Amino acid sequence: MKTLNIVSKIIFLAALLAMATVTLAQSDTLVLEEILITAKSPLNLNKSNIEGRTIQIENPHDGGAMFINQAGFGVEKRGNYGMEPVLRGFKYSQLNVLIDGGVHSTNACPNRMDPTIAQVAPEEIEKIEVIKGPFSVRYGASLGGIINIVNRKPDRSIDQKVAGSVEAGYQSNGGNYYSNLFVQTVLNKFDFSLNAGYKDYGNYESGSGQEIASSFSRFGYAMKMGVQFAQNQRFQLTWRQSMAKDVLYAGLPMDADKDNSSILSMDYAYTNISPLLKSFKIKAYGSYVDHEMSNTRRPAYKMVHAVSPVNAQVIGGRTEVGLQTSENNLLYAGLDYKHIGKDGHRDRLVFKNACTGQEFDPAKPFFDKTWQDSNHDDLGLFLENKRDINENLVWTLGLRSDYISYSINDPAAGFLEQYNNDIQPDDRFDISATTSLTWFLPKGYNLFLAAARSTRSPDLTELFINHLSVGMDAYEYLGNPSLKSEVNYEIDARVEKNIKGMTLFTDVFYSYVQDYITAAVDTTIPRLYMACQDPKFTKQFRNADEVFLTGFEAGFDWKFAGYWHYKLSASYTYGQNISWDEPLAEITPLTFQTALAYRSNLFNAEIHGRIVDEQDRVAASFNESQTPGFAVFDFYADYTAFGSLEIMASVKNIFNKNYVEHLSRAYKGMDIQSLFFEPGRSFNIGLKYKF
Repeated sequence: MKTLNIVSKIIFLAALLAMATVTLAQSDTLVLEEILITAKSPLNLNKSNIEGRTIQIENPHDGGAMFINQAGFGVEKRGNYGMEPVLRGFKYSQLNVLIDGGVHSTNACPNRMDPTIAQVAPEEIEKIEVIKGPFSVRYGASLGGIINIVNRKPDRSIDQKVAGSVEAGYQSNGGNYYSNLFVQTVLNKFDFSLNAGYKDYGNYESGSGQEIASSFSRFGYAMKMGVQFAQNQRFQLTWRQSMAKDVLYAGLPMDADKDNSSILSMDYAYTNISPLLKSFKIKAYGSYVDHEMSNTRRPAYKMVHAVSPVNAQVIGGRTEVGLQTSENNLLYAGLDYKHIGKDGHRDRLVFKNACTGQEFDPAKPFFDKTWQDSNHDDLGLFLENKRDINENLVWTLGLRSDYISYSINDPAAGFLEQYNNDIQPDDRFDISATTSLTWFLPKGYNLFLAAARSTRSPDLTELFINHLSVGMDAYEYLGNPSLKSEVNYEIDARVEKNIKGMTLFTDVFYSYVQDYITAAVDTTIPRLYMACQDPKFTKQFRNADEVFLTGFEAGFDWKFAGYWHYKLSASYTYGQNISWDEPLAEITPLTFQTALAYRSNLFNAEIHGRIVDEQDRVAASFNESQTPGFAVFDFYADYTAFGSLEIMASVKNIFNKNYVEHLSRAYKGMDIQSLFFEPGRSFNIGLKYKF
């Protein structure tokens, strides 16, 4: 019933958005999974791509793992499933994560076991587009950057009615199996594609031989059905489901019994309609996440049986027209809407009071409200203008406004009491703006300069979470309905130099954030659950008046001797909480990426190294620990035989290094207490047959 309700809302929203756009105006190339930034030159200096070929060669098992070898990124890890990217110190809802140019989803789990990026299989992805910084306003509010996951779609250029591929592989560390099927058919105006995959992963061993709780199984599929009315007009319907179960999270106090998500989206694009009306595009979507976690596999289960069924839904869409107002000027205008709703609870059966030792027969039941049936609505309007000042200089100017409202429909009595019944956040009207210059200079130099004011309204965790351990530490966290929106003032400068087969680049940024949302211990708010244990008090979400982040990415890419490539990059972010006079928490340390590769049509091989410095700039208020540096190396190879059979092999962590990522969480609530070590050496083999 909930899925049908979402479908009906999507259809209604599609009609509403279409009428709204036609009212605004009477509508780039026909691309539904949209390229985020376009310019006259094929070089988009503020956008970087993770190509599907790179994803396939590295064969990451999880959506978040795709970013670990990318300059400027770190990965936050709670388990071996559901990892999340951190870009230049920005994370979670500070990053605008999109699927296919505008579809949003959200986590149902308060501990983010189920982020958006976990709902898409890496094998399905064609590429990932990244804008480092808030330098586009067309796809929603973005405080620190945009990540667009572009998934595979039917290829109408091939002369086959049916085509596809089947893939399977094995990884030694954990005894992991994976498989994937892609098939497409194109019949005149109609096309259809199916991507489906299954993974069964076990607990892996660290470099020292310690078994790390990390097993999971996942089945997922995505179907795309399209109608190509004409070369410049297309409709597409996409249905995607992901079903994970028995997911162990070493860095969290509970595990996921199930994590099921469903996403439905509809796209329509009509381009080159008239000399003025360049494009008209509309997208409507809905996502629903059904998640359940428990402590069944934890030592605490002997005293307390805890299970938490939670759910989240997003209903939204966007519509946009592109107006060719002059030969050198393209104006995008549109609106988007997003509704987020979260609900769920935690059931506890207490057999023994861990503080007093008192036993209960029968067990005492408790009902804890998790999300308190909370909602977040965002209606946005945007204008983004791209002007070719001359053949070498492109100027982009964007303006966006968001009207944001919240509701909390089933508050807990203690939450009401904490805030004297004043728990309804004020509606807010947030403004974002950006401007940039892309300049293609003589002698192989290219320059990108950008400035932006971006905003992010608080998410439902920061506003309404009620005494749950959702941080890196053991504190309970309490939402704060009076939080202000974050405001980021950011500047970015990137210089590139092309020299006969070599590209050198340097990208420097500075971000000054007002009302930065973080958390701090409040000694007037005692711990609610297990009050006898440390820490005794609660962390409350608060605004820090002033923080800043600054840093760089720099390196080069050299193609030599025909088939050889060498890459080297360095990235670093320095974050400081000015108001609290301490470093910002959870910042990726100085990282070097190096790779030597041989690439040809039939054979590819690469040795990749990642050298990470220690992180000694940690936040005392977060109870954050310092982490040592490390160096880890991987080898990848693939060979195409008989024109259709691809053989893939790799060795991950060649030297069996025992190491910890700074953004990985420590073990919680398990028989052993240790750091959350990464996988040791693994030998991997895969086969892919194309037909």
